[in-house]
Amino acid sequence: MEEPRLEWTVHLARRRPRQAVAIVAVIVLAGIAAGYGFQAPLLGVLAVILLTASVSEFLFPVRYALGPDGASAKGLLHRRAMAWRQVHRAARDEWGVKLSPLARPSRLEAYRGIYLWFEGNAEDVMAAIDHRVRREADGGDDVSPG
Repeated sequence: MEEPRLEWTVHLARRRPRQAVAIVAVIVLAGIAAGYGFQAPLLGVLAVILLTASVSEFLFPVRYALGPDGASAKGLLHRRAMAWRQVHRAARDEWGVKLSPLARPSRLEAYRGIYLWFEGNAEDVMAAIDHRVRREADGGDDVSPG
């Protein structure tokens, strides 16, 4: 029997529309400034593309999934996945949970692992993570939630 998947979508820009408008305005102004300042419209377009890509997790919806193999986040411009066997720590805060391959907190944490934003489903997400992490730990890996 296949284990159920938990899936949800988070759109941070909808949660904070004023910030979304401000971010889009900054991106557009930066594009105009780059294109005009360098007298090269192509550089303006490139600035808009790069800035949009850098904040794509905020501007566009992200689809999260927890399945039998691991956790994943898929957005318009990015995809991240992490197998349960890689998870050595799950650090929860009020907005989501960071699945980390590091056993202890570290400065490298910002660049490793996957952050899962909650969407009114914190208890379901934490229960699914706890179940899968414990199951992986029973299989011999050293994994500890929280």
